[in-house]
Amino acid sequence: MMNKFWFLLYTAAILVVGCKNKQAGNATAANDSTPPAIHSIPDDTVQLGNKTFFVYFIEKADFDKYPFPAVDSVETDVLAKDTAVKREGTKLTIQLANGKQRVMANNNSEGEDYIGYTFAANYPSIKRKGFFVTYYEGSAFELVNTVNGDSMMTWSAPYISPDKKYILTASMDLVAAFDPNGFQLFSVDNNDIKPVGEASLTDWGPGMVQWINNKTILSEYITIDEEGNTQIQYVKMVMQ
Repeated sequence: MMNKFWFLLYTAAILVVGCKNKQAGNATAANDSTPPAIHSIPDDTVQLGNKTFFVYFIEKADFDKYPFPAVDSVETDVLAKDTAVKREGTKLTIQLANGKQRVMANNNSEGEDYIGYTFAANYPSIKRKGFFVTYYEGSAFELVNTVNGDSMMTWSAPYISPDKKYILTASMDLVAAFDPNGFQLFSVDNNDIKPVGEASLTDWGPGMVQWINNKTILSEYITIDEEGNTQIQYVKMVMQ
């Protein structure tokens, strides 16, 4: 069934990608230089609310100069490092700073009511804990406020800018269309997260993504041709 496939995939594999958001790019944030663009003018633009990102193709060798940090690949390793979240069977319990608890329970039915939660990461800079959410078809990400238990849904796990002022999410689904394909941008101000804008892409999808400074994002630029072959190119996206 599609639901069980997604649940296993997210708990064992995609968790690796999502947890990369734990301040991915911090190791390189102090370096203001960016990879050189192949062309002098933007190859594309992505509009996220009132923020425009110029998209430039870059060489793979330059993309590889900004490696992703090693991360925990399974939920048990993430749980071992966070005493505020505990799993009991199909239930995750979050101990909140206000003394209350937030419970997230799976629904393992075989139909469209199926929902599964996987603890992905702690994001102390925005006072949130992140959970992969898998549905019968498709997925999402839930950020839970560690103070009061309020939550917000996003397309994917958050990529937090080095200055902690913005959150980017990147979701790719070029085939099944169960999930969005594109980006979301949020602003962060004193633990208040507000949407800036989102963009659904049709020609390409973002793969691995990270901020390398407060205005520049590196992303895989993935396309699928008419024969179903996947091509990966590399871009930097510069916020104007």
